[in-house]
Amino acid sequence: MNALVTSIGTGDLALRILASYGTAAYFAYLVQPVAAREVSEDLGAELRALDERLGIKVITAARASRLLDDLKSITEEVVLIEATECTEEDWKQLDRQRSTLGRGGVMVFITTSSGFDVLMRVAPNLASWLGAYVFSHEDETARLAGHRRQRLASLQKWSGRSDAEVIGAAEGGRLPR
Repeated sequence: MNALVTSIGTGDLALRILASYGTAAYFAYLVQPVAAREVSEDLGAELRALDERLGIKVITAARASRLLDDLKSITEEVVLIEATECTEEDWKQLDRQRSTLGRGGVMVFITTSSGFDVLMRVAPNLASWLGAYVFSHEDETARLAGHRRQRLASLQKWSGRSDAEVIGAAEGGRLPR
């Protein structure tokens, strides 16, 4: 089974999560292993900025059995699950006991590309729940830096000035509006 993975930032994912509000929806968000905590915090902040009344719970899924137990007491509408440490056996157990995952609200599995590959291979039922809601984390800082470089190149070409001259003119308010 293959899934189409789209690269988006946390702000775009937050909007998609809110669009799914009121339904049972399951997302996968693929991140670098060391970035899971930071990404889940950023995603939570984006969601709170869009709706401060939204109940959000962030949990770490070190083991499937613990995750299944924890989910029994969670009442928040959005659950962000840091699942970067899930093993093949964990994904298999979650697949076998997927009815325990069934709940109203949105559940986001924050995992790695390799972890997602394992999920796709050993947890076909859970994978089918994710459907078209599989995204990879886009580093928005890098995207904005690229946009800045493109803009500087355009301004440099248009004005016939160096990058430093263009930046100086922009900071000094000397570029046409």
